[in-house]
Amino acid sequence: MHLMKWIVKVPNKPLPIYKTPTAERKLIETAKWSATKCGRKIARDYLGNIERVINLVASGLLPTQKNSEFSNRFTFCLAEQHYLFFEVKKDRLILATLFHTAMHIKERITEEKLGLSHEIMGIK
Repeated sequence: MHLMKWIVKVPNKPLPIYKTPTAERKLIETAKWSATKCGRKIARDYLGNIERVINLVASGLLPTQKNSEFSNRFTFCLAEQHYLFFEVKKDRLILATLFHTAMHIKERITEEKLGLSHEIMGIK
């Protein structure tokens, strides 16, 4: 049995959004893959929806979840076919990483954990 906890935070104003280099790279890879497989318009729409979800989280209008099966550190939400992993640091929303739903999330996030910690520490 896995435990899922909903995290709800409603800021007075949207949190500023930062993305780790890993998240930026994965968004670019997702855009390229989507454009190749589905066409540029669909890729633009797909990435636009991911950005809308990120903005909703930053505004407190979309709650994130915590699931220890994925990570004890990051909260997440689903955008299209991608899990987006976030951390709030010094009143900033940080998109740490993202994974397609078909991936083995727990193993992949464990592999990235150390690098993500360094990237997040570098965000001022």
